[in-house]
Amino acid sequence: MENTPVLYTEHLTLDRFTPDDVPAVRDGLYTEAVCRNLFITPNKTTEEVTENIRWLLDGYETKEDFHQWAVRENGLCVGRVMLTVSRRFHTGTVAYYLAESVWGKGYMTEILKRVIDFCFDDLELNRVEADHFARNPASGRVMEKAGMTKEGLARQKYCKDGEFLDAVLYAMLKQDRA
Repeated sequence: MENTPVLYTEHLTLDRFTPDDVPAVRDGLYTEAVCRNLFITPNKTTEEVTENIRWLLDGYETKEDFHQWAVRENGLCVGRVMLTVSRRFHTGTVAYYLAESVWGKGYMTEILKRVIDFCFDDLELNRVEADHFARNPASGRVMEKAGMTKEGLARQKYCKDGEFLDAVLYAMLKQDRA
């Protein structure tokens, strides 16, 4: 299986990052609002974004089960989806974020459904999971709309900027698919 194959949804394309994505990533994905619920420092420099994309390009070629998608709307990078695969446990863990310019369009649900299908149909995984900071219930609604089931609360699972944050865990099993 190719690392990060191109995936399509009704409105979007998920494919590999390229060096041409640097301006869109820098200006759209590293804002204060986007980074509030991520482990990413906002306001990255062009050099920092370039280095991150170089790391992604290297990963596409050298790492096994490396799935890091650029989310594209009309060719422009407006988001990122990361899938970590555990072959041992037949599990995929998904993380994602979108630029503010595309919030509220239902895109993240569309994307997550497609990535879940990829996990079950192409990677033959048994479980797909994701979590979100409890202070970000919109992400939980995305997971629910994508068919995932809320499994519980992990108290103070993460520490961001010196603050301990609860995380809400969602998952879907292959047998749960409609």
